[in-house]
Amino acid sequence: MRHRERRERVLAAVGHPVLVTEPTNVRYLTGFTGSNGQLLLDDPSFFFTDGRYATQSSEQVPDCERVLYEQNTSFVPRLGEILSASGIGELGLEASHVTVQALRTLTDGLPGVRLVETTRSVERVRMLKEPEEVELIRRAQVIAESALTGVMQRWQGGTELDLALELEWAVRTSGADAVSFEVIVASGPRSALPHARPSRERIDPDAVLLVDMGARVQGYCSDMTRTWTNRAPDPMRDVHAAVVEALEAALAVLRPGVLAADVDREAREVLSRAGYGEAFVHSTGHSLGLDIHEQPRLAGGSQTVLEEGMVLTVEPGAYLPGLGGVRVEDLVLVTSDGYENLTSLPRQPV
Repeated sequence: MRHRERRERVLAAVGHPVLVTEPTNVRYLTGFTGSNGQLLLDDPSFFFTDGRYATQSSEQVPDCERVLYEQNTSFVPRLGEILSASGIGELGLEASHVTVQALRTLTDGLPGVRLVETTRSVERVRMLKEPEEVELIRRAQVIAESALTGVMQRWQGGTELDLALELEWAVRTSGADAVSFEVIVASGPRSALPHARPSRERIDPDAVLLVDMGARVQGYCSDMTRTWTNRAPDPMRDVHAAVVEALEAALAVLRPGVLAADVDREAREVLSRAGYGEAFVHSTGHSLGLDIHEQPRLAGGSQTVLEEGMVLTVEPGAYLPGLGGVRVEDLVLVTSDGYENLTSLPRQPV
């Protein structure tokens, strides 16, 4: 991975040194996968961790100055020494991630240093995926699709939890590090809960079945949702048809230069015309990468302009309390003239 290039891009965009403490951002900029690491983003950059990670950090972060400190102590005194020696009087903090307690510690421990907010400075760089990142997401998607197809072909019935566990086992034994998030399996009326957790309710083969899942490969996530309505009552098959139409309408406008909000609007208008506008209760999609939810979001009001290299989910849904819900989610890569769909499964699985 191009960690040095990433650090240079963030530093150029911000214009002053930044203390990066959010773990995923630290990983993105250094490659470090441990649980305790902080990065002084500067030229040169300094990486801080405790002695538990001495060997790991030497292997994963070879291109930063490393600073080791004792476990259960603060890195701030060492940070202060480096800032003083370098003549740094202004330091950016990740405003979305620094706690009140951490801010107090930094304020007290860095007298004479002006602490300034930076907002999503790393996340904005993360929005555009490098080819290596896209390949890992693609591999994760292939594994997730293979797992879902294989499990459903041999599924003999059981509870929502049974199915979720089988899917997670299939993902883990097919080469993934883990699932991207807790597998969502919701059947019958419970499918009207957009983020239902698998229950011990037995799955009715003649009811709606919604599965939302993904795999994680070398830290990178995939995401997809499929809903089975082919044996469900007629109203739910109508909902499924409308949701697929909304998905296709969103994809029809998805390309570089388009506002994220406009993609959301296209999907929402289709479902509104079908009478399900009030039943569409979440945004149309989101980006992903090292996190399952990243910027940008395909949501009303989002002024983000889509760019080549973004990887996005497109996932309209409609949820009818007491009856059930439908969500159909594809994973796409924004290309120079449109998009590439990374999802190959049929939208109405059999």
